[in-house]
Amino acid sequence: MGIKCYLWHKASTGSIYIRFDDNRIGSIRVGDHDGIEKYKYKFNVRTDLKYKMPKWVKDGNIWRVYINSSKWRHMVPIIKDRSNEVKKWTLSRYRYKTPSFKVKHV
Repeated sequence: MGIKCYLWHKASTGSIYIRFDDNRIGSIRVGDHDGIEKYKYKFNVRTDLKYKMPKWVKDGNIWRVYINSSKWRHMVPIIKDRSNEVKKWTLSRYRYKTPSFKVKHV
């Protein structure tokens, strides 16, 4: 779909973290438990959730989406829509550069 992402980190807890080349899209956390409160991910795919469809949760002024890992395909059009939406924005002053050791895209 033209959206590049890469595995950012695999935690000892079993969670994995995926970033997109365009940081305005957000990032994905895949896990089996609640994450650390100070780290907040736009997209959350978890084995311990019962949701059959994506569940949107407003966290302050930010909307986050959660889905059971068996239903991860429902997250794909949401991410595609987000990618299309952020392309209309002016570029952020904050941009992270993909580290050279993370160049293998998934």
